[in-house]
Amino acid sequence: MDIAKYEKIFTQESEKYLQELDTLLMRVEKDLGNRDLWGEIHGKVHSIKGMARALSLERIAQLSHSIEDWCKQFQQGETPVTPDAIQLIFDGAKLLKVLVVRKDEIDSPENQDRYDQLTSMFEKGPGEVSGEVPSADPSYAATPFVPEKIDQVRVKYPIIEELLGISQEILLLENTLPPLPRQSAGLKNWVDHYRSMLKGLYFRLAQLRLVSVDDFAQLFSRAIRDLAKQHKKEVKSEVIGGEVQADIALMDRLREPFIHLLRNAIAHGIELPDERVEGGKAAEGKITLEAACEKDTLVLRIRDDGRGLNRSAIITCLKDRKFLTDEEIAEMPEDEFLNTILDKDFSSADAISDMAGRGIGMSVVSQAIEYLGGSMSIRSQPSKGTEFIIRLPLVLSVIYAVLFKIGPYSLCIPTSHVEAIEQRESAPPGGSSSFYDLRALLGVKDNGRESFRVLRLTRSESAGNIDTSSDLHTLPSRQGGGDNGHVQIAVDSIIGNKPVMVMRAGEMIAKAGIFSGVGIGENGDLSLLLDLESLRGFNSM
Repeated sequence: MDIAKYEKIFTQESEKYLQELDTLLMRVEKDLGNRDLWGEIHGKVHSIKGMARALSLERIAQLSHSIEDWCKQFQQGETPVTPDAIQLIFDGAKLLKVLVVRKDEIDSPENQDRYDQLTSMFEKGPGEVSGEVPSADPSYAATPFVPEKIDQVRVKYPIIEELLGISQEILLLENTLPPLPRQSAGLKNWVDHYRSMLKGLYFRLAQLRLVSVDDFAQLFSRAIRDLAKQHKKEVKSEVIGGEVQADIALMDRLREPFIHLLRNAIAHGIELPDERVEGGKAAEGKITLEAACEKDTLVLRIRDDGRGLNRSAIITCLKDRKFLTDEEIAEMPEDEFLNTILDKDFSSADAISDMAGRGIGMSVVSQAIEYLGGSMSIRSQPSKGTEFIIRLPLVLSVIYAVLFKIGPYSLCIPTSHVEAIEQRESAPPGGSSSFYDLRALLGVKDNGRESFRVLRLTRSESAGNIDTSSDLHTLPSRQGGGDNGHVQIAVDSIIGNKPVMVMRAGEMIAKAGIFSGVGIGENGDLSLLLDLESLRGFNSM
């Protein structure tokens, strides 16, 4: 297991939870008995504790456990909340920030004393620390207050669009540049450097238009909580592929369709806790948002683990409004049957309510997706849940990719597909069904090379073992070895593991059949994005 990768994730997640914890503590300080707030605080601390235990970060786990125990008591109303108890939790959260940054290490006697004092006081219980919190003790303030580093600013979207427009106009001026005489080599070099910098600037500006799926999902976290409480249900949410980034204009237009899908999942899909337990499920339902990039398409999946679509209501609609017989309904393909809920005149709700979609049918969701140039499909199984699969053309997206050279050509493949980089002295004897040399397709002559690098790719599109935000030195490297059923690509040299902005492939490039798009690097260089699934159908060497 790549511990460093998970430690990085732990640090990022914990810092986010601790920042949110400060906000929640300031709110509950003005409303000491608010059990809902204490429940949220309890959840944040519990998440930090769970991740710390998984990574054997004992100090963080122990301190989090102590804070969590107090929060649980306050959440359940077992113990009165006092200002001193709130202050102690503030102090504990402050020390947790230090421990998270320093990976559970205590680097000074003052912080060790502070840790011992805090854990000792938490062991006493909330009702026993009144008047004992030594906030004025110098050793208690071993880490002075330092304002959070400003690492982001809020910029209005029209300003970004204006800057992109200006940079595009500057790039277009390149076409009006008159031919330079051969004697002006110095000027030509200067112009080439100027062009490269402009392309890099445009790349950076374009990134300002991107938002991560994780940030997009955060817009709905409070709505999920409130809707679940309104319907007396227990619901948690999960995001998979949250690091995928997409154009903010595209994601903004998905807000209304998404909230409608969430309402329907909570109102009609996920069962009441007692019903779920009786059916052998956990009392708490789950809604999952999963994101991935497939070729030039953004794929978003929203699924719940509820009762599934009401098939009886669909059959009734088909009979009453489309006048189909039982036999005709039985012969319908599954996707066509489920897509009945997307019809304008379909509604399984007996009465229009806010939770049933504000009187708007699922057809509106489907139309909104189609308006964006996308499509939506449905999967559903009784008692197992429902999944809506939304496919949208990528306006812009940024992924990490391994860049490499074959002859004069620069190519790339998503880092999540690359399992290892190997050094090979020769091709497998007799050829291999999983070993590919793309020189013939690219028209590159074989210059009698004696050794070459090989990208060993994963068998599926699931993420590999590579940290997608790291540099090349973190990629696994091997000498030789069999293919073990993995797809392998012979390349001349490796450029690195870099962020690239993915654009659609043009008509000529798409005709090759193995490229899914064009990647634009930070310096403006272009590379062809290989499509792994199409590659499997290409003739092997």
